[in-house]
Amino acid sequence: MQIGKALLRIGQVAELSGLSSRTIDYYTQHGLLEYERSSSNYRLYPESVLQTLERIKLLKKQRMSIAEIKAAITVPDKDTIEPIIVEVQEEITCLQQKLTTLEEKMKDATHEEKKLVYQRLENKLTDVMRLLTLF
Repeated sequence: MQIGKALLRIGQVAELSGLSSRTIDYYTQHGLLEYERSSSNYRLYPESVLQTLERIKLLKKQRMSIAEIKAAITVPDKDTIEPIIVEVQEEITCLQQKLTTLEEKMKDATHEEKKLVYQRLENKLTDVMRLLTLF
């Protein structure tokens, strides 16, 4: 932890993040959140934990397991970042192929069906873009 930075108790983190204290405790027990102990044995969290919790919420929306989330939020070293980039590029290629297939199928769809599909895609894309900006 950095000296001079504000530290928050679990209740404050819960209030600011919109999560329950129990959820924050769960994430802490699984090693997703860093903290230190006060002299009276309270867990104190750095303000940066709020950004980490936002990332966790977005990753949970993507249906990632706790182990996958932990791997995703851990700062990778130089040797582990390259395979992640390759994996993401492969996933993008796969998604582009699926999008092409979807566009072909959408040619015969009604206006309402197209609107519904585009709204669902837009919602998913918004989550993905928010997730990418947090890394």
